[in-house]
Amino acid sequence: EMQLAPIPPLSVSPLLLLLLLLPSSQSFVAPTPRALPSFSSSSSGCSPAAARGRTGAVLAPFSIPVRSLDNHIEIDADFPGLRKLHSSPDIFLVDDMLEGGECAEIVEAAKAKGLELSPVAYAGWTEDAAIWSRLLPIGSLPTVNSMLNAHEPTWKVALVGLGIWMGLSVVFWSAASAFATWRTSQLQALRTSTSTALQGATDAEKVLIDKAQRLMKSTWRKFEAPTVIRYEKGQSLAPHFDANRGAEVEDATRGGQTLATLLVYLSDSTQGGETAFGKLGVKVSPKKGQGLLFFPATATGEFDERVEHEGCEAMDEKWIVRIWRHADRVSPPFGLPDNYQGKHVD
Repeated sequence: EMQLAPIPPLSVSPLLLLLLLLPSSQSFVAPTPRALPSFSSSSSGCSPAAARGRTGAVLAPFSIPVRSLDNHIEIDADFPGLRKLHSSPDIFLVDDMLEGGECAEIVEAAKAKGLELSPVAYAGWTEDAAIWSRLLPIGSLPTVNSMLNAHEPTWKVALVGLGIWMGLSVVFWSAASAFATWRTSQLQALRTSTSTALQGATDAEKVLIDKAQRLMKSTWRKFEAPTVIRYEKGQSLAPHFDANRGAEVEDATRGGQTLATLLVYLSDSTQGGETAFGKLGVKVSPKKGQGLLFFPATATGEFDERVEHEGCEAMDEKWIVRIWRHADRVSPPFGLPDNYQGKHVD
């Protein structure tokens, strides 16, 4: 049988160490804005049985202490109508966040602008790929091993090994980008709603943005533009996360990590259309004008997988408006216009 020659341990180890310590290829990836949070593989929490079965303790990701994950952004505890629905992770309801007429005005503004199929993206793909990219140096080992056994100069071996690594990196990241594009197309089937982003033009939009600023003790500059989403009968949204493990790279152009989500229901629903937190056994039925506030990540941007949620199948037409509060300024076109003039001076 043909056998590979043994690798000289003293000569290969420094070279291999050099390759492994090279900066991650993730730094060469262009930011890919996220249009939708990352979907998960968890089963649905919309059925009553599924919700009841998940009311116990939930483990935090990566062994991060739960107490640490509960350190979300500061909010106004005295905000009118605010009441806590769940603790650790905190979920709040806000009664009468908007009046009925304001809800109708926002719906009409969305219809006037026009709604399109809600976009999706494979969030976190750069972080997933970066982990696998650490194995790329292994691809150069056969050549490096052969050259060392031929007593080639160390500097030549290092250059050849580095060249192979760079070539493999280009091929790997091209393939990873293609896979992300393919995966995004597959995820689109999980979201069939239509949506549009508003620019704070109407009085009702200004009221919403003003109240969101006061509730989350934040400036509108860290908000994504209010996004109105319509679910027709039979439509739903699969379990997903609003935060992104790869936010530093993928969401760099839209304010970084998502620290808080504010949903306001613009229509009532007597059956179906609930927002379900499957891991927590919590379901919220749409009530016109009511707000729902939760925190996909901590104040410092740590991803909290406990806040996985989904939109249950709508039994009739359902309208909501969503504001994402990010870590940093959200510039147009994702955020509100630079010349936005609201009711609240920040």
